[in-house]
Amino acid sequence: MNNNIISNSEECKDNEYGNLKEREIDVEPYVVCIGASAGGLDAINNFFDNIYENTGLAFVVIQHLSPDHKSLMRELLSRHTSMNVFMAEHEMEIMADSVYLIPPGKNMTIKGNKLYLLERDVSKGFSLPIDIFFEALSRAKKEKAVGIILSGSGSDGSEGVKSIKANGGLVLVQDNKSAQFVSMPQSVIATGAFDYILEPAQMPEEIMKYVKSEEDGSEKVDISNYNEEVYIKILNSIKEYTNVDFFHYKRGTVLRRLERRMGIYGFHNIADYLNYINSNPHEITTLYKEFFIGVTQFFRDSEAFGIIEKEVIPKIFEKKSPGSTIRIWVAGCSVGPEAYTIAILIKEYLNKADKSYNVKIFATDIDEDALSVASTGVYPSDIEDNVSSERLRNFFIKIGDKYQVNKNIRDMVIFAKHNLIKDPPFSKLDLITCRNLLIYLQHQIQQNILSYFHFALNKNGYLFLGSSEAIGESEKFFSAVNSKWKIYSCSGDTKLPRVANFNINKIGKYVHERNSGLLGYNYSRISNYLEKSIERFMKQLQEEYIPRGLIIDESYELLHVIGDVNNYIRIPSNKLSLNILKMIRSDLSIAVSTAVHNVLREGKELKYKNIQLKNPNGYVDLTLTVKPFSDETTHKKFAAILFEEQKISEASIDNEEEFEIHSKTYQRITDLEQELKYSNENLQAVIEELESSNEELQATNEELLASNEELQSTNEELQSVNEELYTVNSEYQLKIQELTEAHDDINNLLSITNVNTIFLDKDLCIRRFTPAVRSQVNIISSDIGRPISHISWNLKYDELLYDIHDVLKTLESKEKEITGLDDKWYSISISPYFAGNSKIKGILINIRDITEMKRKDILINKLLEENKNLKRE
Repeated sequence: MNNNIISNSEECKDNEYGNLKEREIDVEPYVVCIGASAGGLDAINNFFDNIYENTGLAFVVIQHLSPDHKSLMRELLSRHTSMNVFMAEHEMEIMADSVYLIPPGKNMTIKGNKLYLLERDVSKGFSLPIDIFFEALSRAKKEKAVGIILSGSGSDGSEGVKSIKANGGLVLVQDNKSAQFVSMPQSVIATGAFDYILEPAQMPEEIMKYVKSEEDGSEKVDISNYNEEVYIKILNSIKEYTNVDFFHYKRGTVLRRLERRMGIYGFHNIADYLNYINSNPHEITTLYKEFFIGVTQFFRDSEAFGIIEKEVIPKIFEKKSPGSTIRIWVAGCSVGPEAYTIAILIKEYLNKADKSYNVKIFATDIDEDALSVASTGVYPSDIEDNVSSERLRNFFIKIGDKYQVNKNIRDMVIFAKHNLIKDPPFSKLDLITCRNLLIYLQHQIQQNILSYFHFALNKNGYLFLGSSEAIGESEKFFSAVNSKWKIYSCSGDTKLPRVANFNINKIGKYVHERNSGLLGYNYSRISNYLEKSIERFMKQLQEEYIPRGLIIDESYELLHVIGDVNNYIRIPSNKLSLNILKMIRSDLSIAVSTAVHNVLREGKELKYKNIQLKNPNGYVDLTLTVKPFSDETTHKKFAAILFEEQKISEASIDNEEEFEIHSKTYQRITDLEQELKYSNENLQAVIEELESSNEELQATNEELLASNEELQSTNEELQSVNEELYTVNSEYQLKIQELTEAHDDINNLLSITNVNTIFLDKDLCIRRFTPAVRSQVNIISSDIGRPISHISWNLKYDELLYDIHDVLKTLESKEKEITGLDDKWYSISISPYFAGNSKIKGILINIRDITEMKRKDILINKLLEENKNLKRE
């Protein structure tokens, strides 16, 4: 059948967004992928009934098709579009204004501009072809990817749409009202990774608006003259909804993302977009996700990682003795490839060195969705482009069409949510990698974070930044290992202050603006000249007069660090915890826990003096001050723990207490500690018994989980088969409807035409006859199915049955002229009846009344005879 058919009901619409025949065709067009399952056929047809002509887009349709049935989709869809419809083939190049269908029993991906077919993993029992193609499409086409989820059961597509959104594409979802099966659309809506919820007929309009806003610069939204108040409200809305503050991001970065989102919806006024956000909370989530630039991959910038492998990692281990701990922090890890890359390089080094070390890699990000992906360690097959076959073999497990990082590598990495701007950093680190994050942050925030990194690194520890980033004003605290790839070594013992600096730049800018005119330029020069001197002086003041300290909440969780507190706290080595009672050094634990407990309970400042503390330079007298404060809005309680080392005792004041531990107090503490030791031993015995019981319960639980997984797998397999059968059934229903219509057309045609015809099957039983044949054959409707030999004829044709059998045998037609019992002449033709595959299906008997023609022949013959006789005479 011709696959280039225009629907009889409605031709494709004219494209008001521009005809590609009048402009240069995009070599790599936007690709619109439609994912559908049960009940999706009507929705697909409805979509293509409303698509425009010459859009310049390529379309891919992914369905859950049964591998055991031939798909009729190409034939059915061709009736609803004038575009060429192809069944996809391996390495087929896609073209604009064309539709590509996934073949039954296959999965499909896209790289560049070509489609690739994959065999389904039948061992899994079920497949997610929409997710597989969406994820490949998002990587191949970025903002040129459009994903559509239509009717279907299950959740296929809910992961793929996240990838499309993360890479800047467009996602549309069918509304529940028009979808026959709402499970797939609802699963996508639940992720928040979508732009529109529409009926299929409304989707083409929004797709074309999106393409036009992306391609046509004249249509792009410009909010350079934006309303500052509205801008602040938008960022505050995001902060309230997600608890992430984007005021620290570069304004240009934020505005570009706002412009893009506004362009998608056709807003030209930022206030209108704010109103849309307030009435559509899912847009806040989408905008929040778009602010994150999640571009990452394994061994990105392979030359840089070559330096890390050959120069940095060996030097880190040279300074460590076997059995010691190596601590690494991957900040802004996104979905994890960079953290696993570092882990792989370290594992390779350890395998060669044949020594044992305790390696801890902390990988942090602010995006919980990215961390959930990272923790699974599952990645698409295209990591083959960046990871060597040897590393794939050694450090990955092939699962279907994906790879999973093996357990040995996953166990080296601890993923955790962490806000680099406001959360305290890790400490005593040997390596920090933070690539392509600082470039999106304001300059002052960059410098603050670099000071955190300097604080967190060991002496001669390493810092690895993105190739477009620089350390700027912090260069005196770092020495370059490789300037091109921004690899630095932490130099010197002096730590950058953790407390925020006074913003000299803002003061200078303000004074400069107030003194504009003739003196403005000179004053600006003086401000710049004095700035560094003032900054150095302010740092000196901070070090001398601002005490070191900690800020905690009422749960004793550490929120902020002031100055260098390495002498007072320790980062737990076995498990990451920010509880101050687990971090404070043991000889301070009693004083700190007692003071904090009293302050949070009573709300009054408390100060302990003359606490003897041993430091590297000997014993010092420490004054411990705990100050309470609270949040005016939430009324949550907080406490500031301040440490001040003193060598000269000061007179006590009302709120000061001498913290002198006399011999009796020491004895009492010793007794209590001994009792506590015995209690702990008893408790440990009980714990061991509980652990034994817990192991048994855990084994039982694992068996139940295994059984549940088997049931879940079976259920998913049955669901997949059900979806495939539903799709096949829908196609057959349409085919049956077409055949029924064709059957009705034939019946009506035969009933109004004066044709005398009988249809016989291969067994020479009556299949069908026309009403007009009853004048020559004694036949009624109930005779259908009876052998033709049982029927009496009103014709003088004794050889009829013989001739029928002969035609069936020889497959050659016969035609004879005979007379009927009514003395009329008839022409009877007996022909073989062939099906579309050229197989014999029966016999066709056609009878024509030729009496009038015969009479004319007789008359003509008579006249000719008379004419001959006259000539003889």
